Amino acid sequence: MSPRDRKAELARRLEENHQRHSSARQELGFDAGRRHLMLPVDAIDPNPFQPRKVFDEDELRQLAGSIAELGQHQPVVVRPAGERWQLVAGERRWRACRLLGKPTIEALVQDADDARMAVTALAENMEREDLSDYEIGIAIRRIEDQFPSKAKLAEALGRTREDLYKYLAFEALPEDLRARLDAQPRLLSRAAAADVKRMLADERALPLLREAWTKLEAGELQQTRLAAFVAAGLGKTEPAPQRKAVERALHRFTREGQHVGTVSRDAAHFVIRLKVDALSGAQEQRLRSFVEALLAESGPDRNESGT
Repeated sequence: MSPRDRKAELARRLEENHQRHSSARQELGFDAGRRHLMLPVDAIDPNPFQPRKVFDEDELRQLAGSIAELGQHQPVVVRPAGERWQLVAGERRWRACRLLGKPTIEALVQDADDARMAVTALAENMEREDLSDYEIGIAIRRIEDQFPSKAKLAEALGRTREDLYKYLAFEALPEDLRARLDAQPRLLSRAAAADVKRMLADERALPLLREAWTKLEAGELQQTRLAAFVAAGLGKTEPAPQRKAVERALHRFTREGQHVGTVSRDAAHFVIRLKVDALSGAQEQRLRSFVEALLAESGPDRNESGT
């Protein structure tokens, strides 16, 4: 694209954004389950069920720069909270607008109970690859009571039960080590946490684990060797490492230059992930109906798939 074409495209997108914001200001009376408003940035509070412990400052500055140049592509989603509002989804956009000093932000208002708040926040963040396993584990614990079984919870999150239990393994760690993970949530993966949990069945393991943890934080020990260090101190055989299914990305979905979902495949699953606000209710139902119709057809044609 030539410099002239890029300039024309930028002007077009800026005008579209201006029109969208103008329309939003004119739709204050619209209510069809969700209201489209311009809200004061300072009147909005974070989602109390937000699983993310750390927001990357460089990424926020980049997002803020994009919003400053091209405007806010997607509204945040909020719910009423007395005389204020609570975020349901879109905290990175809200933080970026605060960073820019914007007085207002485009928002969709909807009713959402605590269960929906928790599930939405988790689903939105699991779509992003930089959310740590520890943060996901905490968030899963917050919402597990909303599901009748671990199987249903795993299904809702698009995970296997085996993988779900790895996320839940962080709870077996002692409180002081979980506090250290709060400050460095990417320090330990769910597979390493599951290995450590098995070692903690031996009451002699805890002092060894704390010693190993100090080495881990100092960069003297890799997380994959944490359980092995404890096992060696106990005179036991090193536990077999947890194997993670290799997931191959097939396609990324974008809308107006923004990442909204992926298609991927591992040895057992073909997975489509979309952000919770990527589809309307009607579009979601159409997608479900399409998949059901597809599955109702005869089995996969191996020659056609090329496998």
